[in-house]
Amino acid sequence: MATDDLLDRIRALQKLTPGEAKIADFLSRRFPETVFENVTTISQKSGVSKATVVRFISRLGYSNFYEFRNQQRHEVVSRLESPIQRYSLKKKQLLEEGEDILGQNFAYIMQNLRHTHAQTDQKTFSKVARLIAEPKGHLFIMGQRTSYALAYLFHVLLGYLRPRITLLDPQTSVLPDRLVDVTKHDTLFVISHRRYATLTRKVTKTFADAGARIILLTDSEFSRLSPLAHLQLVVPSDGLSIFQSFCAASALLESLVIAALQFCDESVFERSEKAEKLYESFGTFSEGKRTAASRAEKLRERIKGQSSKTGKREKTGT
Repeated sequence: MATDDLLDRIRALQKLTPGEAKIADFLSRRFPETVFENVTTISQKSGVSKATVVRFISRLGYSNFYEFRNQQRHEVVSRLESPIQRYSLKKKQLLEEGEDILGQNFAYIMQNLRHTHAQTDQKTFSKVARLIAEPKGHLFIMGQRTSYALAYLFHVLLGYLRPRITLLDPQTSVLPDRLVDVTKHDTLFVISHRRYATLTRKVTKTFADAGARIILLTDSEFSRLSPLAHLQLVVPSDGLSIFQSFCAASALLESLVIAALQFCDESVFERSEKAEKLYESFGTFSEGKRTAASRAEKLRERIKGQSSKTGKREKTGT
């Protein structure tokens, strides 16, 4: 358990200063509620300075407080899988942190966005963007339960850029029909967040057995699907709610679509124009006087702009 690991780390220090002893007592006595504390609140509640808290966390072997809290949260939440099991912890946090729920939740979202940007390797991000824009082979997108909403959004956005893209239906009965023709030339983009769906692993394993490329978007570096993935993007999903937060994941998917534009060829213009004419024919949208031609032209300008930036970076070696 997380508390056992924490106590083992504290015992390994052998000798504690009076201030460190106060922190150790607070962390062990108030666990697991302490996984929602920050440096300031631990300082206040244990009666020591914030600098003492930071030094103590460093002595325990963590590179920073974020790593310490993340590991504790991950281990706790992984055992408290269902929202109702996390309810008492989250309710206590809400009561202690005040009435500005909007501000608290936005603070979590901004933190997730900052850490997503900081921890995302740009080379990996670029490889994923290039791969999802590649017209060869078939691109499959999958997510179960709450992740299905993200998969659906990603599928709709990418549908403007490339052909041969399939959103795997969450209905189990039709999945075998979708997977029967999967080959090594295909790609699976799979989105998996806690609580990790069993069906997602079965489908991913099917693609892996076929030799297909697998891109994983998940909320943990130690996801059960990580060993099967060729490329992996990790997005934190900590939130104020008893549910996971998906804002950072949504932002990353949107960014991938924007980045994919620079790898699209001229066929995307024709595809966009055909799509817009079909939308108008079916009355899909009600957008006033904006025409299919103007939308296609806007897309053309956006792609040219992306291509121009890419060419400049290649010339300068950046």
